[in-house]
Amino acid sequence: MDKIITTLPPVAPAQPETPVTTPALAIPPAGPSRKGLRLLLWSICLAATAVILVVLWHSTPVFRHYVADIDVEFYYFLGAGFVFAMIDGAIGMSYGITSTTFSLSMGIPPASASAAVHLSEILSNAIAGWMHFKMGNVNKRLFQLLLFPGIAGAVIGAYLLSSLEHYSQYTKPVVSLYTLILGSIILSKAFQSARRKVGKKKIKKIGVLGFGGGFIDAVGGGGWGSIVLSSLIAGGRNPRTSLGTVKASRFFIAMLSSLTFITVLHTVHWHAIAGLVIGSAIAAPIAARVSNRISAKSIMVAVGIIVILVSMRSIYGFLTKLL
Repeated sequence: MDKIITTLPPVAPAQPETPVTTPALAIPPAGPSRKGLRLLLWSICLAATAVILVVLWHSTPVFRHYVADIDVEFYYFLGAGFVFAMIDGAIGMSYGITSTTFSLSMGIPPASASAAVHLSEILSNAIAGWMHFKMGNVNKRLFQLLLFPGIAGAVIGAYLLSSLEHYSQYTKPVVSLYTLILGSIILSKAFQSARRKVGKKKIKKIGVLGFGGGFIDAVGGGGWGSIVLSSLIAGGRNPRTSLGTVKASRFFIAMLSSLTFITVLHTVHWHAIAGLVIGSAIAAPIAARVSNRISAKSIMVAVGIIVILVSMRSIYGFLTKLL
């Protein structure tokens, strides 16, 4: 069988591929980023507010006289409410204790100071509690066990503190002693290890814990979160659901204790209340952003030291008058 020999033409060496050039497409310039747009909107709002206030000041004598007649302490509490809300946003605690300590140092009686703090906390706790509820962080059974004893303790504490308003010179050092203890707790937490010891057995006396936490919170102007939440977590409860449940119940504690204070008190320092409410409301939208850039440990150390010093000053002044 003959072999069929086929000859193929020689293969030319491979040539390097020449890149295919396509005409460049015209890309439209990118629009303003969301961050820049948000900053622009905030700037416009602030500028418009400033213009409106200036126009009202120069064209409306009633408004000018009204602003001039506002108690100067309102502006102090306005700035304090802003700062304390920023601190609370950074470390998640201490709004009540810092506001109460500041109010006492400004000469506000303990009952009025606690009323101002609780009134300014109603809205923020309502929002936080609702968000935790929507995220499923609220234990309904635990909520019920905490709520009614907590309300009872808060109402009784608010009523007793308001009834002793005429003896504020004696109740003030007692509250200052309480703020001194909480300031020490804040300072100690700043140096604690991130790992927290958790008890093996869950705490069972929830009603007693709620009643005690509500009572002390109303008398001292703060402490519901630091007392109840820390006790639940230390007793083995889930931290996430404990936080959500405590936040949700805090709204009702603040609302009922505030209502008791307003009903029983003969004199309410509305300038302090308005300053704390407005100041904390202004700080709320920006507290979360600023908190990421500040060391929580440094803030806790500073807050603890300031609360301790102010409380000791109040106690020392009482002992000096007594002796």
